[in-house]
Amino acid sequence: MKENLISRLRYLEKHEDITILMAAVTGSHSFGLSSVQSDYDVRFIYVHNDKRSYLSLSQPVEVIQVKEGLFDMEGWDLFKSSRLTLKSNPALFELFQSPIRLITHPDYFRKMTGLIADCYSKKALGHHYYRMMSDNLQQVTKTRGSERKELKIWVQVYRSYLTLEYIIQRGSLPPLSVWELLDSVSTDQGMKNRMTRIFKAKQMEECISNDEGENNLSLIEGKSLSIKNEITRLHQGKNMEMELNELIWAILE
Repeated sequence: MKENLISRLRYLEKHEDITILMAAVTGSHSFGLSSVQSDYDVRFIYVHNDKRSYLSLSQPVEVIQVKEGLFDMEGWDLFKSSRLTLKSNPALFELFQSPIRLITHPDYFRKMTGLIADCYSKKALGHHYYRMMSDNLQQVTKTRGSERKELKIWVQVYRSYLTLEYIIQRGSLPPLSVWELLDSVSTDQGMKNRMTRIFKAKQMEECISNDEGENNLSLIEGKSLSIKNEITRLHQGKNMEMELNELIWAILE
């Protein structure tokens, strides 16, 4: 499958007259939660080969999207992705953290991973994953009677919770794999057992009982306020505009 995805990306390069600097599989595959029905979410960063387009009145295309069956591909232009990086965008973070890399421009990848590690705002990421956890908790009561949909929502709740706890407890950027997060985060064993059941059910495309959902809801809601308070103490990050500018200039030379 990996070769198939790379082949599709190479076709996009020719069709769109671009060079892909970084591409990886994100979503459930990168989280260690894929099932036989899971889509392949591919995200990539590209630069237009015609450098004059960046100096033209009509700006070049900043987003390329292709959806075919199980393949969901989305790419961001170098300038757009760099602006997102300045804001410590979580989608860019997850792209560069993905263990399933398809295409990498070695120098670009090395410099970007270094910038993300040194400068990304853990506070901004904390707020993002807290909103994700809270929004999905609110969705739980609206999905009663749809066990499959409720399962996917609980996966997002628990993935967000584990990511938050990792950042808070370790003060560092988290891995994407939920199994690695489970092994690394300190929390009570009963809760870990519940999360393990949810994650395995997602992999097997199974349903969860109503009792399981009720237990999960009370546990997470009880921890929500303390997590929110801890986020305010996280590192704000560093400005990286000059470094990103220099990286862009080097690529466009």
